[in-house]
Amino acid sequence: MITTLTLDPAVDKTIFVSRMILGDVNRVNDSHLDPAGKGINVSRMVHRLGWPTIALGFLAGHLGRLAEEALRAEGVQSHFLYVDGETRLNVTIVDEATSTHTSFYDRGPAVSSRDLEDLDKLLARWMHASKVLVLAGSLPPGVPDDIYARYIGEAHSVGVKAIVDTHGKPLKLALAAHPDLIKPNLAEAEALVGRPLPDIATIAAEAQCLASTRASIVVISMGSRGAVCAYAGKAWRIVPPAVTRRSTVGSGDSMVAGLAIALASGEDLMEGLKLGTAAGAATAMTAGTALGTRAEVNDLLPKVQIEELA
Repeated sequence: MITTLTLDPAVDKTIFVSRMILGDVNRVNDSHLDPAGKGINVSRMVHRLGWPTIALGFLAGHLGRLAEEALRAEGVQSHFLYVDGETRLNVTIVDEATSTHTSFYDRGPAVSSRDLEDLDKLLARWMHASKVLVLAGSLPPGVPDDIYARYIGEAHSVGVKAIVDTHGKPLKLALAAHPDLIKPNLAEAEALVGRPLPDIATIAAEAQCLASTRASIVVISMGSRGAVCAYAGKAWRIVPPAVTRRSTVGSGDSMVAGLAIALASGEDLMEGLKLGTAAGAATAMTAGTALGTRAEVNDLLPKVQIEELA
């Protein structure tokens, strides 16, 4: 079982217009809603790739019910705790004439200390059935910055591997608990180390430094340029297949899904990097906030290239 925790989920609404005109009426060509949040997207892709998973976290209000129903319709198992307020709605407007995406990210509802106590009990129950715990996404108001660090310790105490995909202070604090894998994107990695990472050699050097002191495996994603991975004193560059990219939303989460499957199954890390990269590329091919399909992932998998870096 791969368990994901999303403390600040969302519902993503994607709107497609022929050309967006500020200050005027814009007619919508198409729109759709998707349950969202990093951990939720990881569970959705893990499920599509045929692995058991459960999505945990907080939801609220009408939009929370909508997200839960959407996951159920996909066949993704979930167990959410409901808090006061309303789950956030993120809106992305796609200008089809220019292929630009303009996003508006809402703020999630506050979480109380009682809500966190209930979450501790829920997570403890599922931890014993899990092989990997994925801690992903930003934190809502009321949640302490060190919560991921605490959950990493609890996962390790029962032999569960922990993956962290977040940014800022929660990521820095999580590293003190030595997660099994982190996957920041390039901007998040630069903020973490406090300096620009202008080339592959510099990215690899920082990834190796982090992997030798703070996390067992470090994967830094770079969008269409692929990713750099450091582990056990070595570094690799992962080159994705060439695809027509329609949206990057969910690509990083799809990559985490492939990596989580590798850790859960005990597969070689290279296989996890290939699967994650293919899943990320498949999602990049889809419009708006949709994820790639299993058939698309399988088609792209043989086209992923991995090269060891000096």
